[in-house]
Amino acid sequence: MKCPKCQTENPDAYKFCRECGAELAPVCPICGSKHGPTDKFCGACGHDLNRPKDSADTMAAYSGERRNVTVLFSDMAGYTYMTERLDPEEVKDIMQWILGR
Repeated sequence: MKCPKCQTENPDAYKFCRECGAELAPVCPICGSKHGPTDKFCGACGHDLNRPKDSADTMAAYSGERRNVTVLFSDMAGYTYMTERLDPEEVKDIMQWILGR
């Protein structure tokens, strides 16, 4: 295992680097939490620790990533009435004009 501080190669059984003394606890490439050397999955986020780091970063962008979003909901008075009587393209044009697009 490589030391995260000085990059010295250490045996897997070591808990501290033989060169600089830094702790050698393995960390999850996704969430950064510590895990045991024989763990197959991260106990904090469930990431497969056998998967290479590059593919883990790529996969995080598509699955399991949580983001805060803001959702705007508006109730347009008369919208149903308008859609029943106008052509769909006209409705789209009116709505784009209202929304300023």
